[in-house]
Amino acid sequence: MKDYDAEAWPAPRQLERRRLTQRVTEAVVACVGITVLGAAGYVVLEDVNVLDAIYMSVIVVSTVGLEEVKEFGPLGRGLTIVLTMVGVGTFMYMVSAVGTYVIAGELRGALGQRRMLKKIDQLRDHVIVCGAGRMGSQVAREFRREGLDVVVVEQETVGAERAAERGFLVVEGDAGSNEVLRRAGVERARCLVTSVDDDATNLFVVLSARELNERLFIVARANVEATEAKLQKAGADRVLWPYGISGRRMAQMALRPNVVEFLEVVMHDEELELWMEECAVAAGSALEGAEIGSDSVREQAGATILALRHVSGRMLPGPTPETRLNVGDVIVAIGTRAQVAALRRLAANGAVPASSGTKG
Repeated sequence: MKDYDAEAWPAPRQLERRRLTQRVTEAVVACVGITVLGAAGYVVLEDVNVLDAIYMSVIVVSTVGLEEVKEFGPLGRGLTIVLTMVGVGTFMYMVSAVGTYVIAGELRGALGQRRMLKKIDQLRDHVIVCGAGRMGSQVAREFRREGLDVVVVEQETVGAERAAERGFLVVEGDAGSNEVLRRAGVERARCLVTSVDDDATNLFVVLSARELNERLFIVARANVEATEAKLQKAGADRVLWPYGISGRRMAQMALRPNVVEFLEVVMHDEELELWMEECAVAAGSALEGAEIGSDSVREQAGATILALRHVSGRMLPGPTPETRLNVGDVIVAIGTRAQVAALRRLAANGAVPASSGTKG
């Protein structure tokens, strides 16, 4: 699932692990070096064979206190004193470094994952992003910008750690696994986006997610154009081929730069008063059976309806004022934040304050 440069952009927890690894390495090298030097000293000063010299050096450095191989003279005893003073401290430092690396790392990971899973268990109508690479990270940030709860599923440890450092709830594991998706709360989620840079993995994710939640809205990334149809057959509601979208977008930028800039501003500028939104007409709402040009739509909401997707799935751009709204129709509208919020409430239950659609 890795489509980022982990070496160039390591996560903070990865940097911490590197520091711990470096500490352990330095301690082990120092301990081995002192042991070798001590063994060489015994060979030179006491004329013992190499195996006995290594044995003596090890028992002195590790303080196990076993029997000496022979009675040492003044030089051998002096070497033992120096080796004890220097080697014992180094040995204890090595043990401490290894213990910190193993225990602290494992404990931190286990406790952090447990806390995260408890938070995920409390979520409802959240979104799941599978893959924390360049595209997946951007998708997750966009969801968070919209005020939605986001759970990131990532198989690579580095990617999972980076997502957690950015404040996302993370489940580490293979997104194609039913168990991993259950831990991410797929049965309670409203939407799932799989943006892994491997089409086979995306296909498994779509199949597993659709099996676990028939109502889930699934958006999948296709890395090869030919995979689009397969992902749709597997259960994806929408499939995105990034190269195709990027190519068309670049062409439009060259041909219609002002149109593209306007759409970019409307869709991504948080400070702009205009806002584009979609909402579905619910049963029993004020919009059920109403015409688009009726007073209930124009006066109470004020947003401009750009397009309408019929419940049959047919898209109708620029619907006429006489177009009648039915349950399940999806309205695409543009207006101020207050206006699109009013339209959304009208489509849901019709409870709109009298002043909701007047802000311009």
